Amino acid sequence: MSNRKNFPKLWPHAAALMSGVELAFCFPTWNVGNLVWVALTPLLAALWFSEPQKSKKGKTIPRWRHGFLLGYIAGLGFFLTNLWWLWSMAKVAESFWAGLASWIALPAYLALYFGAFGAFAATVGRWILKEPSTEKFTALAPSLDVLRIAALNGAAWCGLELMRGWFMTGFGWNGLGVALHEYLMLIQIADIIGVTGLSAIIMFVNCIALATVVRLVREFQERKRMRPHLDFAAGMAVIIGVFLYGLQAVTSRPEKTIDIRTAIIQLNTPIDEKFAGDSASASKIAWGYTEMTHMFVENSEIDLVLWPETALPGRFTFPGIQKFLNETVLPAANFTLITGMEEETLGGKKIFNSISLLNGSTETFQSHKKIHLVPFGEYIPFRESPFPVFEWMFGGIIAKDFTPGDSYEPLTLTTLKDEKIGIVPLVCFEDTIPDHARRFVREGPQLLITVTNNGWFFETANSHQHVANAKFRCVELKRPMVRAGNTGVSCIIDENGNLYDRYAESEFLRVVRDEVTDSTFIRGSITTKLKIPANPPITFFAKHGNLFSKILGGVALIFVIVAVVRAQVAKKASR
Repeated sequence: MSNRKNFPKLWPHAAALMSGVELAFCFPTWNVGNLVWVALTPLLAALWFSEPQKSKKGKTIPRWRHGFLLGYIAGLGFFLTNLWWLWSMAKVAESFWAGLASWIALPAYLALYFGAFGAFAATVGRWILKEPSTEKFTALAPSLDVLRIAALNGAAWCGLELMRGWFMTGFGWNGLGVALHEYLMLIQIADIIGVTGLSAIIMFVNCIALATVVRLVREFQERKRMRPHLDFAAGMAVIIGVFLYGLQAVTSRPEKTIDIRTAIIQLNTPIDEKFAGDSASASKIAWGYTEMTHMFVENSEIDLVLWPETALPGRFTFPGIQKFLNETVLPAANFTLITGMEEETLGGKKIFNSISLLNGSTETFQSHKKIHLVPFGEYIPFRESPFPVFEWMFGGIIAKDFTPGDSYEPLTLTTLKDEKIGIVPLVCFEDTIPDHARRFVREGPQLLITVTNNGWFFETANSHQHVANAKFRCVELKRPMVRAGNTGVSCIIDENGNLYDRYAESEFLRVVRDEVTDSTFIRGSITTKLKIPANPPITFFAKHGNLFSKILGGVALIFVIVAVVRAQVAKKASR
């Protein structure tokens, strides 16, 4: 009997948690992407149909607060499962508590955005199933009501994802749209609406899916004929429209391409060895990259060799590094080397995390200094404040802050056939930031280059989630990408987000991996001929960024403001 009494109190929380965990399974390494179309229906059911409980004082909890709690539970379930790899910080910092704090703190913050959505969906975006006897009831009224609510919830989710991607430096990792990273036909629309716009469509469909089931059950119980389900038809039409748009994009090929022979080197250096600081480890790393590079450039014509982030120990401004490059690496053949490398100003007052482009000698040096630095990874927030709390906590790990760059000018690669290609330089997580990458877009052939070091997170889902997010930069900007990671995922992605070479006679997965175990955490390399569109389009997204998502977020905000004003007016009137 007690279980029956507690069920109304417990089921909404269980449903919210279920949604969060289900959603996590849509992303790497599980990749059950199709589940994303219905994963949020348990949460929506709880937000729409459960009633707020009474507080200890006997007052009913406001519905928005009830919704926020349910959304927060779903967010915690999602991020604690999805970002489980944050535990790796325990090994990096050699402290169990550092790992626990990392795993708890970031999900606890990110879950606030789910909570905000919950507050919205439980109030402004709440769907209330009306009785057929309601005045002004028509056959299409329920469908139109569902479409209105679905659109509102999609707009709110989209706006919150957009905010999550920039507020407090931003962490837009694994929005709903990213769950579809393996479904090429469904993600091409991102070149107009971005990945956050795709998330709005997914939430729109989740709302319609739940409403359709509820309405069908009710119609069955009433033993009446099915009423028109315009909302279901609209949901299917949206998916079909997105698919057809994607089909056209994936099956079309550029009229003219520039072919470059590319080699990616992945040394798979353990993080403790990479930053050991002793001469033996430094020599092993330097000669490892050199030998693998020579293996390619001495036996075939290679336009581009790519090394990962901070590949060589030391900084480019060190005379020893330049001497090593000039005497050992660059003279091996006529090729362009792009590598991640640290730089510093004269006297070492400023240090930068950079991408360097070299051909023949260090005199040809081109550099891009990383702009979007990672807090607690490359700098400590408020280090110079009167109360440097974070400095006290993490100062021993990050001795000195990196300085951000400020240039959005692409680098220039000259091929062996003397063709110029613009290089969009993205360091580490910069390839997960849509508005950052699009600022490099120019007319003419361009190639996105990512150098990264996911070795901090060892053999976890981090590197696979990273590349899943990065694919959308190719789709949004319609430019291919070459990625080199110290421990992976090192790969080539075409302008449609495809890891396979569609120009090859047989399918060829362009990823550095063990073909037997499929592991990407290996010492290895890959070489292939990359076809770069000679005249790629300047996409709507490249021109306007997240305009679609900003409009939707603005619409949702207007509805919130109107609802708050109405509530205040009603409250005053009742006094």
